[in-house]
Amino acid sequence: MHDDKLHFEVLKRSRKPLSAGDLFTFRVKTRGHFFGRVIIPSMPGDHPLTEASCLLYIYEFESSSTSIDFETIGVRSFLIPPVFTNRRPWTMGYFQTLANVPPGEQDVLGQHCFWDVPFRRYVDEMRRPIQGKIEPCGMFGLASYSGISSEVGAALGLPTLEGPEDY
Repeated sequence: MHDDKLHFEVLKRSRKPLSAGDLFTFRVKTRGHFFGRVIIPSMPGDHPLTEASCLLYIYEFESSSTSIDFETIGVRSFLIPPVFTNRRPWTMGYFQTLANVPPGEQDVLGQHCFWDVPFRRYVDEMRRPIQGKIEPCGMFGLASYSGISSEVGAALGLPTLEGPEDY
């Protein structure tokens, strides 16, 4: 995947392990910095995706710099629904960890919701069925940094950068 097919700019590569509460930034080309938080840094070994997956929140707050008062970001101010990914956005340099503030109860959704495509049902982060759709509701699956870039671009109304030839 070439950088011209992503909405993200390279910031700083990192191989540091993730921790719950890691607050990170990413910069969208032609826009500013957006922010996110690691909610679950590593899923349990018996997780249906992989233990290398992590659960992130990505917020709608935008800034011209990486300076932000994280108290101003609320748990319901999502740019995209909660998403599973791996460490690649950090190792490739698209996400940069700024600080760690362990999440409090008020920082985490009371119930996560994901659409489980193969089984056509709503599930929680452990793929346990739940009663029905609860917003914000994401897709149960592992998103690449390219997939996250596409979701962020769509949420911001940016042009699509990749086409079917990229898959």
